[in-house]
Amino acid sequence: MKLSCKVIEDILPMYYDKVCSEESAELVEEHLRSCARCRQILADLGADIDVPEKNMDDIKPLRKIQKQYKKTKTRWLAAMLTVIALIPITFLGWNEFSAQGAAYSNQDELVCANNFMICLQKGDYAKAYTYLDVEAKKHDWLEKWFEEEDLVNMEADGLEKFCELGKEKVEALGGIDTYEYVGVSASYGTDYRGAAVHQVIYRIQFNGQNRIFYVNVSNNGIHSLIGGDGLMEDPLGQFCMWGEWLWQDYQGCYYDFDLKQYVYYD
Repeated sequence: MKLSCKVIEDILPMYYDKVCSEESAELVEEHLRSCARCRQILADLGADIDVPEKNMDDIKPLRKIQKQYKKTKTRWLAAMLTVIALIPITFLGWNEFSAQGAAYSNQDELVCANNFMICLQKGDYAKAYTYLDVEAKKHDWLEKWFEEEDLVNMEADGLEKFCELGKEKVEALGGIDTYEYVGVSASYGTDYRGAAVHQVIYRIQFNGQNRIFYVNVSNNGIHSLIGGDGLMEDPLGQFCMWGEWLWQDYQGCYYDFDLKQYVYYD
């Protein structure tokens, strides 16, 4: 900031007595370097002047060096940012090529699986259900076992069954205490629409034990779940097989573990 001589003259007495602020003193000294008249006024006040007059020949090379330094610094920072940006790009690209781990093709699926796990940990099974690809399960059932009119209420019935099993099989045993992402496959088959299904792997703490939990997901939603060994006798496995229990309700049967077969009520 460049001040006029008139303003500097008003400040000089305070500068001489060293009672002005540091910022004001810096402005005065900057002015004195190029103003012989104000230096003389300060000398008349009795001050010893040791502020050299600004020599433009000396300043020009300095400014050139400063300008070059700024350019070099800017280029260096740009290079560093480029390297930093390339790290995740290279990582995702290699995983895409090797068909394993987080890659460009499974980012949406990872987000879906993680949001699902957040809901499970909170015990919000109704919200977790919204991430399931119920349409894929319905399509599979229509091809093999049922007619369209049999599955008119499947969405609502599935929600009721999923929440019921969540409370009886998971929450009753303390719920999922913690979960930790372990890894993801870049390809785990396809759904009936041809969308790639990826298997996202988590390590969870449930019922006092560390368990491996699998979420098979496509860009249409979660295709299936596998909890631990997936056996129907296991509470977590029973929850993961919510579709199996809904299928039994629709079929009017139950699975007899002793007979190892389905038994129909009629």
